[in-house]
Amino acid sequence: MPAPATFKLPDDCSIRTIRTLHGDLGAAFARTSDLTLDCGDVARADIAFVQLVVSAAGTASRQAKSVRLAHVPEVVLTAFRRSGVSPERLDCPVS
Repeated sequence: MPAPATFKLPDDCSIRTIRTLHGDLGAAFARTSDLTLDCGDVARADIAFVQLVVSAAGTASRQAKSVRLAHVPEVVLTAFRRSGVSPERLDCPVS
């Protein structure tokens, strides 16, 4: 298996950038089975970002891979709370 990898998320993880982010995240996942999403620079997140993480967690589970969130700012936690989704319930640990 490829080594664990970290994917540094951009400051804008909203509907405006989600298409590019989806492609970049897919490419990162293709290179590893253990992916950490570094949220440290995220200043904007919305439901589109939450949906992307939910999808990534589901894909990871189906493919026996793992995804986790790291350096999670309040803006990301707020997006999850507003959507009614807990990252912990996605088998997507937050560190």
